Amino acid sequence: MGNNKLWRMETGFIGGYTEDRELIRRIRRYKEPKGWTIMADYYKNGRFIGIQYKVPISQRRVAERMFMTNLED
Repeated sequence: MGNNKLWRMETGFIGGYTEDRELIRRIRRYKEPKGWTIMADYYKNGRFIGIQYKVPISQRRVAERMFMTNLED
């Protein structure tokens, strides 16, 4: 399990960040078709470390369960 965070963004969206590779695979498979978009990929010394997502607010509860964290203010 990696470093997971959720936060409020502009109206209608929340942001999510994860370093958990299994969670990234699940999001790619099930959530990207439902409007989750990649905002940024993070690399350190040429190695992939994490992804930042833009998530529709209607998917907030699903995101909290998948990221295993609550929305930060």
